[in-house]
Amino acid sequence: MKPRTIEELHKYVGSIVKVEFKHGKIEQGKLGFTKEFSEKYGYRRPGYFTINDTDFKLSHIVSLEVEVPWEQLQPLI
Repeated sequence: MKPRTIEELHKYVGSIVKVEFKHGKIEQGKLGFTKEFSEKYGYRRPGYFTINDTDFKLSHIVSLEVEVPWEQLQPLI
């Protein structure tokens, strides 16, 4: 599937995903999002999504597959 909006992609933040990018690269890992450019986020680009050491925008994605939803990663209370 390919998320069509930023809001749709935000639903998967915290999940383990597999993303294919326009240039053919495939990344697998926890999807993150940086709100600001700061040391807190390792000087990542503001407003970009992240997987491992890759920063990207919604427009860079060809497809996204959710492997483990964030709900399953949360500890049971």
